[in-house]
Amino acid sequence: KLVTGSDDKTLRIWERKMGVVEVLHGHTDTVQDVDVSRNGKMIVSGSHDRTIRIWNAESGETLHVFEGHKDWVASVQFSPDSSKVVSGSLDKTVRVWSIETGELAFEPINVQIWNAETGNEILSIRNSSVNSVAWTADGTHIIGGRSDGVTIWDSHNGEQLRTWKADNRWNSNVALSPTRTHVVTCKVGDKTAFVFDISTGERVATFKHDATVCGIAYSPSGHFIATGCNDGKLCLW
Repeated sequence: KLVTGSDDKTLRIWERKMGVVEVLHGHTDTVQDVDVSRNGKMIVSGSHDRTIRIWNAESGETLHVFEGHKDWVASVQFSPDSSKVVSGSLDKTVRVWSIETGELAFEPINVQIWNAETGNEILSIRNSSVNSVAWTADGTHIIGGRSDGVTIWDSHNGEQLRTWKADNRWNSNVALSPTRTHVVTCKVGDKTAFVFDISTGERVATFKHDATVCGIAYSPSGHFIATGCNDGKLCLW
């Protein structure tokens, strides 16, 4: 099965041979992002209506509606154990939600860092929309692609562990290596994927494509990176 979201405000569940088998209604604006839990029992969707919805994948019933973002929800993803959902928004926050309680696991991640000697601002997550979010394979960290860089947080308490600046084009996708030593990113409308060393923030590899890169993922071993493009091709690096 495949799940898609659309600017017609719906989600659609597809079967390979049958096409659309179910249409889910509930959002009042464009459905920007969707994800399916690892056990296949739940679907999460994020929308321009500023809400996150959890759906029963079998019945199509809405299980939870999470409210709190002040702008479009740009990215959503289940934790590896399917107990939480992380959401990134154009309101410049990352939020982690407990599926069991329907409440925030901790306060929204919204960080500013200042130089203690000069008083100058060094980094402000408040001034940068969060366009893509992802969990590490073991569920211990969250990585977020912002409009000007990449940040990694501790998923248990929201502590910011590492951040670095990139160019001004939005990061549309991010993926962290299983060893948590490297991150791969791609940007909106770009035909290139980049690999960064987390400890230094240095770019260590560049993968060029013939078409726009739409998706990226690490292999479980961390030895390979898969990229998918809008020309229908999948590349393994």
